[in-house]
Amino acid sequence: MVSCIGKTLLVVFSSLVLLMASSGQNALLAAGSAMEADEMAVAIQNRIEAANPRNPAPSGGERPSFTPGVKKFYARHGFRPAWVDREGPLPTADALLNALQKAPRHGLRPEDYHLAAIEDLLSGFWGFFGRNPLSAEESANLDLLLTDAFFRYASDLASGRMKGDKRKAHWYLRERVAPDLGEALEEALDSGQVQPVLESLAPITPSYIRLRMALFKYQEIDRRGGWPFIPSDAAGLKKGAKSRRVALLRKRLKISGDLNASDHFEITGGTDLFDESLDQAVRTFQQRHGLYADGAVGPETLEALNVPVAQRIRQIEVNLERLRWIPEDTGDQVVVINIPEFRLRVLEGSDELMNSRIVVGKYAQNTPVFESRISHFILNPYWYVPRSIAVDEVVPLILKYPEYFYWENMKVLSSSGKVIPPWEVNWEKVTASNFKYQLRQEPGPKNPLGRIKFIFPNPFDVYLHDTPDRHLFEKTVRSFSHGCIRVEKTTDLAMTLLRGKPSREELVSAMDSGEMKTIRLPKAVEIQVLYFTAWADADGFVQFREDIYRYDAPLQLAMEQAAHRTATEKD
Repeated sequence: MVSCIGKTLLVVFSSLVLLMASSGQNALLAAGSAMEADEMAVAIQNRIEAANPRNPAPSGGERPSFTPGVKKFYARHGFRPAWVDREGPLPTADALLNALQKAPRHGLRPEDYHLAAIEDLLSGFWGFFGRNPLSAEESANLDLLLTDAFFRYASDLASGRMKGDKRKAHWYLRERVAPDLGEALEEALDSGQVQPVLESLAPITPSYIRLRMALFKYQEIDRRGGWPFIPSDAAGLKKGAKSRRVALLRKRLKISGDLNASDHFEITGGTDLFDESLDQAVRTFQQRHGLYADGAVGPETLEALNVPVAQRIRQIEVNLERLRWIPEDTGDQVVVINIPEFRLRVLEGSDELMNSRIVVGKYAQNTPVFESRISHFILNPYWYVPRSIAVDEVVPLILKYPEYFYWENMKVLSSSGKVIPPWEVNWEKVTASNFKYQLRQEPGPKNPLGRIKFIFPNPFDVYLHDTPDRHLFEKTVRSFSHGCIRVEKTTDLAMTLLRGKPSREELVSAMDSGEMKTIRLPKAVEIQVLYFTAWADADGFVQFREDIYRYDAPLQLAMEQAAHRTATEKD
């Protein structure tokens, strides 16, 4: 019989044996886990080194490629995995996959961010009978794909799909300052809030948010089958008409939201009658597309009605891309011009201080897309005729009408700037190669600059100015200039930029004097000359305009080519 002391010693001894065995097992598990982590780190490092362009491509395959941010991130972390551990993918991996699947909400394509390869590896982990362990090589591959997808998607959200020189897209504004994407990745991994971190990288301006909402609306329309085609025999329909095409037109405008779903005909049953509600819906549609809003289905309205919804989606996506390029630090006041809209606005924060119709450059004499700062304006300015206009347009008129200089109140300046009599020049022998004069039109009612010229430095020699041709502002499409921007409400613009000092009466009196005078602004004001063919206004209406300079298609192609380069990189 064992004594109490002996039993106690036996229990203690047994417990020590079990504890030592357990410690040994835990040590073995820890060692195994560390070994697996080391194997994944080695595999990640090998993959990254294989992506080095100085190394030869693998036999029979393409060299893998990762963004510079990927290589920097892993080097900083000893090539340890970020999205997986020995148990498999971490919750952050599923969070990133979910974020990538929502890329269409920004007009971006999930397949451009290794989506298929990531889904394939994750589906391999979750087998029919539960989890299937991934090898160190598979884990490394999945981790690299997720990190690279994060950097690519984050970069596209922060600064746009099209990288490099934006001048290829006729864009001469400074770049939007992108955040540190490495820091964004660290934050996403540490907090587990992958989707919110990515969303924070996209522009947070009202214009971007509203256009994203518009994109979602049109994507929903597309998923439901789009809208019907309106046959050509519907042209000419207007209020009071009765036709079987009216019901089709009614359906088309309901789908796009221009006609309220509970309009009058549903009560009266008159589906084929072009009534008041349909007249208002057509006018709303016309206003949203920059057309003359008369309520009648003319050829231009019919053409706009029949643009497929898929094409409108692409148009929105292209303009979302442009919004990702715009810098957001414009100061307290900014003059914004949208060329396809033919409109100028002065904004201060979210407030619109004034707006005006404008005339822009005709096709082939495009108004450039750029930014600058308005420092001053000139009252009753001279117009120094550009050389190309002088040679191509003015000299033929001089030859035809000897009184031209008198009619137009124009002077001839020598190469030294001295005024010379026009009859001292043999205009019949003047050609583009020997033209050595400067033509200057004096201030007055015929001066094409009108009574005010706004100055802001730029390499295009473009400026804002008044004009005597007031009738052009009544046109719906206003592309008539040689590149400069004619403003309908120049006095209002001047007073807004001057912030009320001097008074309007004093400004008008100075203009009426006919004397040239320079007036400096109390503070230089940012000006952005932009190009947007789709946007959503403050009331939520989606606006579309004609691509007057044909800029959208090349930009869409550039975005697709950038995506193609990503998609063809072997994983």
